[in-house]
Amino acid sequence: MFGRRTPRSQPDAAPLGGAAVALDGVEVRRGRRVALRDVSFAIEPGTLTAVIGPNGAGKSSLFGALSGRLRPSTGTIRVQGPVAEVLQTTDIDDQLRLTVDDVVRLGRYQTRGLLRPMRAADRALLDEALAATDLLDLRRRPINQLSGGQRQRAFVAQGLAQRAPILLLDEPTAGLDRRSQRQVLDLMRAEAERGTTVLFATHDLEQADHADNLIVLACACVCCAPPATALADPAVTRLFGPAPRLAWNDAVASEPAALAETA
Repeated sequence: MFGRRTPRSQPDAAPLGGAAVALDGVEVRRGRRVALRDVSFAIEPGTLTAVIGPNGAGKSSLFGALSGRLRPSTGTIRVQGPVAEVLQTTDIDDQLRLTVDDVVRLGRYQTRGLLRPMRAADRALLDEALAATDLLDLRRRPINQLSGGQRQRAFVAQGLAQRAPILLLDEPTAGLDRRSQRQVLDLMRAEAERGTTVLFATHDLEQADHADNLIVLACACVCCAPPATALADPAVTRLFGPAPRLAWNDAVASEPAALAETA
């Protein structure tokens, strides 16, 4: 439910040669099933990377391995610093009575601990994350009273508040209208420009086309390259067909203004 921050996916802290994330021959098992097989790639700092693949291709397993929730059975994973993870589910028990502010504040507690008071710097980061996600006016609203787009942005804000050098978002635009999707994509781009290494899982090739890098999974790593190269790769087109080309701004502008309610 809540974003995670872990010191490292692996204890190996050897230099990464300029990469923010590096995998070498990684295999991850979920019970008897091999979720990832012989996956190797490297990602530069301060870039936006889309992770795509069919259902069951290993996207969630990859994020679990990068965050430290899952241990690879073989291979090595090295990351430059702590990892913040925003999970796909945003379900919250109504009995918890959490506000938007409470949810985003949890991102700072994972850094400072529950028993240490919030400092002025923590509160500034909290306000900054709420402002970036356009939630300052809703900070006192119970999270279960928000629209789907607003709730998703609250969890993205929780990830931003952690200020980890690596940020993982598992399908952050799932179920959102196009305007809300555009806002989340803009947030991820802005975070990458700040210097954070951002990876997000998606089923949407239009969104993937706007990333700096594209990792295509089908249990193994089919491709890791810039979108223009990856989406033209025959191995990728066999999985997805020809990549669509859609101007996001044109598509958003053509939608009825009523759709902005869930933004």
